Amino acid sequence: MTDRPVLLAGVDVGSTNCKVGVYTAAGERVAQQRRPTGRDAAELVAGVLEDLTACVERAGAPPEAVGITGMAETGVALDDELRPMLPMLRWDDPRGGEDAGTIEELLGRAALFDATGVRLAAKTPLARWLGLRRRRPEVHEGMRIWVGAADLVACALTGEPVTDPTLAGRTGAFNQHTGAWDEDLAAAAGLGPERLPRVATGVAGRVAGDSGGLRAGTPVVVAGHDHLVASWAAGARAPGVTVDSMGTAEAVLTLTETPPGRSAMARGMSWNRYVDGAHWALVSGFPGSGRLAWWASDRLLGTPGPAAFHRLVREVPRPTGIVVQPYLSGRAAPAPDPTRRMTLHGVTAAHGPADLAVAVLEGACFQVRWMAEDQAEIHGMAPGTGLVLGGPSRNETWMRIKGDVLPGPARLCAVADAAVVGSALLAGRALGLDPDVLPSLALPRDTDRAARYQKIYTDDFLREATR
Repeated sequence: MTDRPVLLAGVDVGSTNCKVGVYTAAGERVAQQRRPTGRDAAELVAGVLEDLTACVERAGAPPEAVGITGMAETGVALDDELRPMLPMLRWDDPRGGEDAGTIEELLGRAALFDATGVRLAAKTPLARWLGLRRRRPEVHEGMRIWVGAADLVACALTGEPVTDPTLAGRTGAFNQHTGAWDEDLAAAAGLGPERLPRVATGVAGRVAGDSGGLRAGTPVVVAGHDHLVASWAAGARAPGVTVDSMGTAEAVLTLTETPPGRSAMARGMSWNRYVDGAHWALVSGFPGSGRLAWWASDRLLGTPGPAAFHRLVREVPRPTGIVVQPYLSGRAAPAPDPTRRMTLHGVTAAHGPADLAVAVLEGACFQVRWMAEDQAEIHGMAPGTGLVLGGPSRNETWMRIKGDVLPGPARLCAVADAAVVGSALLAGRALGLDPDVLPSLALPRDTDRAARYQKIYTDDFLREATR
C-alpha cells in the first residue's frame, strides 16, 4: 500500500487576486483556486475560506498545515469581536503622505530607517494609523487591534491576531534589531504594542473549530511578505542571490548576511528580515510594474485579454528603438521621485500601437536592471539578477526582453504562483519538513539583441531617467 503524500495548504492574499491551494511537500499542485481581491475585509475572508474548503475537498484529504502570505502594508482595524471596522486600507491608497512626513519630522527620518528598515510613505501603516487618528478618531479609539491582509486570514482561522517578522517589518513600528514592536514608534501614531498583533515565527496558532475545510488543531503559519515567500520557494536561500519578483508591484531584492546600512535610504530601498529567519533582504520597489502590461493591453491595443496581448506583442521586432520611462505613478527607486510620469522618446510615424506596447515592456525591464545594478553597487558585487518569478512572468515576450536586458544570466521560476506554493512549503518547514526548491529554467538570451539593448540602456534610458 502506497503512503499518501503529505499535503499542505497555502493562501496568498495578493493585490489583484487571492490564491488558495493544496500542494504536496514537493510543491506539486493538488488543487488551486483564485478570485479577485476585494476591499471588503469580511468578504475577503469568506471568499478565502470558501476556496480553501473547495480545495481541501478536491484534494480528498486534509492538509497537515496551512501557510498564509500576502501583500505588505495593506491592513484593517478590528473591533473587540475581531470584526473589521473599515474596508481594507490598501498599500496603493495614496492617502497618508502628510502623516508620514509628520512622523518623520517628529522622530527623524534617519533614526526611523536605522530602526525599522523602511522610509515612511503614504502606504506605511504607521502613517495610516496617524491618519485614522486625525480623520476617523472613533475608529482609532474603538480599534482593538490592527492586522495586515495575511494576518486577517490567520485570525479568522485561529481566533487570534498574529503576524510574522517580515510583515511586521513593513509597518514602520517594528524594531528590526530587537525583533519586537517599538513602543515609541507606535506611540507616534497613538497606539501601544498591545493593539498590534503578536509576532510569531513558525507555527502561529491552530485552527479553532472546523474552518476552511481544515481539521480543528491544524497548525497555521503566517509565512510572511509575499515577495519574500515567493523568492524563498524559488531558491533564494543564500546571501548574494538577487531576485526579480513580479506582481502588481515588482520588487528586486538581494539576500544579505547583515542588515544593510543607511546608504540604502537615499536610494529608495528598504530592508527587512527574511522569511528563513537567518538572513536579511535589501528591497527596491517598482510600484506600477504589473499594471503596465494591463495598461498597454487596454489603452494601446484594446485587446480583450492576456492571450491576445501576448500574440500581438510577440510579432514586434526588438529592440523597438522607443525609450519609455515606465512610471505610471512616480518612481520609488533607485532615485525616488513621486512626480515622475511615463514618457516616450524616439517614437516615429512608422511605429504602431503594438510597438508602443513592447516599448513599455522594454522600459520596465530597463528599470528593473537599474534597480538590480544599484543593489549590486551597495553590496560591492557584480550586477545580475539570479531569479525571475511571479504571475507576469508568464508573458513570453516580456521574459525574452528580460533575458536580453538583464546584466547577467537569470533563471525563470517555472511555477507562476510561487507565493501561494511557497506559503504552503513554509508551513511544511515549520513542521520540520525540508521542502524542495521550485523548478526553474534559464531565460533565453540573444547576444546581438543584448548588445543593442545595452547601448540603449546606457545611452538613452539612464540619461532620461537621471535627467
